[in-house]
Amino acid sequence: MDPKYEYILHKAAGPHWKRIGIKRRFGIVAPLFSLRSERGCGIGDAGDLYDILPWMAEAGIDLIQLLPINDTGLDAVPYSALSAFALDPIYVALDRIPGIERFEDFLGRVQATADRLNQSESVDYHAVRSAKLELLEAALGLLDGPELDQAMRAFVAQQEWLPNYLAYRVIKELEGFSSWENWQDRFNVHTAYEDLSKSHPQRMRLFLFAQWVLFQQFVAARQRAEELGVLIEGDIPIMVARDSADVWKHRELFRMDVTAGAPPDMFTADGQNWGFPTYQWPAHKQQDYAWWRKRLQYAQNFFHMYRIDHVVGFFRIWTIMAGEKTGRNGWFEPWDEAVWGEHGKNLLLMMLDASHMLPLAEDLGTIPDICRQTLEELGICGFKVQRWEKRWHGDRKFIPPAEYIPLSMATLSTHDSEILAQWWAENHDDRVELAQMLGYQGDPGPVLDLETHKKIITWIKNSGSLFVVLMIQELLGAYGNLPGDPAKHRINIPGQVLDTNWTWRSPMTIKQMLADTNMTQGIKNL
Repeated sequence: MDPKYEYILHKAAGPHWKRIGIKRRFGIVAPLFSLRSERGCGIGDAGDLYDILPWMAEAGIDLIQLLPINDTGLDAVPYSALSAFALDPIYVALDRIPGIERFEDFLGRVQATADRLNQSESVDYHAVRSAKLELLEAALGLLDGPELDQAMRAFVAQQEWLPNYLAYRVIKELEGFSSWENWQDRFNVHTAYEDLSKSHPQRMRLFLFAQWVLFQQFVAARQRAEELGVLIEGDIPIMVARDSADVWKHRELFRMDVTAGAPPDMFTADGQNWGFPTYQWPAHKQQDYAWWRKRLQYAQNFFHMYRIDHVVGFFRIWTIMAGEKTGRNGWFEPWDEAVWGEHGKNLLLMMLDASHMLPLAEDLGTIPDICRQTLEELGICGFKVQRWEKRWHGDRKFIPPAEYIPLSMATLSTHDSEILAQWWAENHDDRVELAQMLGYQGDPGPVLDLETHKKIITWIKNSGSLFVVLMIQELLGAYGNLPGDPAKHRINIPGQVLDTNWTWRSPMTIKQMLADTNMTQGIKNL
């Protein structure tokens, strides 16, 4: 360890840093749904996560950050899940279910499904969910027996959250995916698991099987990552959907009379209304934050690190009365600014105590000073998105990445922003300023050429941050493997409900990435 980083070990997050080792790391953000392979069924899966790790090790990439992988039901938005615990069945690697290798006919069905669904340039969630659940049910039929039954019974016994999720998930299906608020009178939350186990044992068993398989496969991916010296970073959304198994069971922990969002700003005059309930923090505290602790402890089966989504919400959350359409008429909760620091610090200390995963905090947007001061005090990295890192209270020029503090994660773009090539094309003045910092004279033009793209990546890689984590599109683009309009390679446009959101698939398969030695060695040598 470089002695200049030793001070971090003496902070609250010091033990978490010690576990992974304090050194500068280079990583990628790769939404799991975006990974592509010949064997995957129209979407990335746990097998693709396992398979991309050797490519990363070859390319000198030692961290992969995923977006949330929780069960979203019929939705495609990874930040609006049916459960804060359960993983999404769409991520099962069907051809790698333990024991399924004995059934060649089934494997043939899986490959035929993959061949059909992989013709889609983007993720067709409806087709993927339908096909994968049908094949999961077929796999269960082939494998079911005393040995599997014993393994799944043990799994249920170990996971306190699981019976509630299984009952909720089956009822959702029975009720046409309507909200639990429409059917709660017909199903008792306290007896639903036992009731459904008798009335709909096969569907209960199917969704249990899915969670059992997912657990095995993601644990295997984490173990493989450790063998290769790679870290896997998960993403823990700050909020939970109102229509979720967690809110159905633990209504005392959530404020149902309000929703969370963001206040009006220069980009959104009406603010944002996310529709999620906020937390009854006194009730959580009374239970020693048991729900949060268990949530993080389950996630650490799969991840070495995690991204804290919207960390400022732990200090103060924009709160809106239920029924409001926009985020305009809201207030910060707690309302007293004097308690924000203590409120946020106590919650972050609880999260550090609950899990050995190292957190990284997404602190983008309008952030009170106390938030970033607290993160640094605790030893938790915040984010540095190059295009937004300016001397806002001075000459408003870009801050050179070499000046970023070590306790930070530097990047060029996020899943909610344009990728670098689109930003470069659409922002003339910023492009010229950035080009000048790289040594160019004048305007190099709106098309980001490969040489300049690589130069920018090298520039950000030499930042002062301990983590440099780039969207996978940036690396593919720098080596000419991101064809067409850069805008079509964006993951999400916040605040807009679009068919293209959350559906982007890599134009390269993992096998093609491994075969492209020019790109792999080029990334390693940058």
